[in-house]
Amino acid sequence: CTFDRVLLYLEATARGQAFDFDPEYLEDMTKAAEELKLGGLIDLCNQKRGAFDSRVRKEPITFDEIVQRNASGEMLLTMDGMVLDVTRWLEEHPGGSVIIPEQALNMDSTVFFEIYHASRQSFLYLKEFYVGELRAEDFSKVPRPGGDASPAFVDTLRTFTSWRLKLDDAAEQKAMKSF
Repeated sequence: CTFDRVLLYLEATARGQAFDFDPEYLEDMTKAAEELKLGGLIDLCNQKRGAFDSRVRKEPITFDEIVQRNASGEMLLTMDGMVLDVTRWLEEHPGGSVIIPEQALNMDSTVFFEIYHASRQSFLYLKEFYVGELRAEDFSKVPRPGGDASPAFVDTLRTFTSWRLKLDDAAEQKAMKSF
């Protein structure tokens, strides 16, 4: 719980040790830090939030760029219009480091995420890999060999990823029509 994490933060600080927490707890930790007026924890939360802001590209990413970067050794995935960089995490993937390159690169991976990630816990980690949004004009270029994810899954995914960059209304309409 948040209270326990705050206590761990205070203990680490008292011992002069570094403290870290999963991004899924960022909002709760920020609220607690502000309520308790813990300047150091507020700074840590802002730093974590800043890492997201500095990593995420504000302009849309083209599908051609994704394919090119994947060819050069990166591991960029597209999922429901999101672009996710899993390069640094691939070796830690619980399903192994081979399945993503073999099954999910250079295509929409939404249906694969639905099939292999029954636990909604997986959704909480997407923010760590998020680097931006696919250019709306490129939605039709992205292969969908696994078919479409279920509408219920896509709705749940979008609920868990409310932090995504917002597309303009025209792009949003185009994205919804392409799925």
